[in-house]
Amino acid sequence: MKRDFQVFIYSDYPSASLNIDLVLERINKLGFSIEYRGNLVDYLSLSEQDIYKLARNLSSVQIPDISTPLDNTNPANRNEIDSEVNRILGRESVRGKFYDGYWVQRILYRTLAEKVADEIKSGFIHLIFTSLLFGTFENRRYHARVVLMGTPALVSTSGLVEAPAKPKEYYYIKGRLIQTGGDVSELDNMYKGRFVEYDDPKISSILPSYALQAIGYEITGNAFCEDPQCCLFNSHWQGEVLKVQYNGNPCEKCLESIRVK
Repeated sequence: MKRDFQVFIYSDYPSASLNIDLVLERINKLGFSIEYRGNLVDYLSLSEQDIYKLARNLSSVQIPDISTPLDNTNPANRNEIDSEVNRILGRESVRGKFYDGYWVQRILYRTLAEKVADEIKSGFIHLIFTSLLFGTFENRRYHARVVLMGTPALVSTSGLVEAPAKPKEYYYIKGRLIQTGGDVSELDNMYKGRFVEYDDPKISSILPSYALQAIGYEITGNAFCEDPQCCLFNSHWQGEVLKVQYNGNPCEKCLESIRVK
C-alpha cells in the first residue's frame, strides 16, 4: 500500500505572473495532501537577524566563474548582503545573479530545520518556488536548472527562462548579428512565443509539471521519466517545455507510481 505524503509549498516572490492556486489545483488532482504556506520568510517568522544570516549565506554561494565548481563559500561584503536582503524581501530583482544550487539547498535545509524540525523527515515534502537562478556543475561548467530534487526541492521561475535552450537557429542568428555589429534587440520579438519569458503567463501552467518531478522523486527515487511525452521528462529545449510541461500530463507508468489515491 502506498503511503501518503504531506506536501508543503512555499514561495519567495518567484514571478509576478505565477498563479499559485492554478498550480495547486493541477497537483491536487493526483490526490496529494498539499499545504501552501505562502512566503517562506513570513511563514517561518524569520527575524531581522535571521534574514540577515540567510542573506549572508546565500550571497556567499553566488557563482563567480561558471567553469569552476564552488567547493567553498565566498565571504560576501556588506553591499552584497544588503542586496540579498532586499531580494529576500521582494524589494530587488534577482536577475543577473547565479547561485550554486546544492549550496542554496543546504542553506535552506538548515533554515527549515531550525524552524520546523519535526517536519524534516520521511513523509514530508518541502518545495519552494523561487526566483533564484541556480545551477549545478556538470561536464566542466555550471548549467542552469529549473528543478533541484531533495529537501527542500527547488523550482526556479528564472531557471525556466534561462535553462532550457531556445531554438538552435536563434543562437545562430544571434551569433551572426554580434559578429556583424547588428542589432540583437529585435531577436526575441522574432521568436516570441517559442520560449518562456520572465513573468510569462504560461508559467502557471508549466510549473505544476516541475513540482510533480520533485514530488515524484521523493516518492519513487526516480529523477525523471524517459518518455518524451511525459511531463516528468527532463526537457532540454524550450520547445519541449512548451509542449510537454505545459500540457502537464504524466505517462501511465508515472501516474501509477506517484498517484496517492
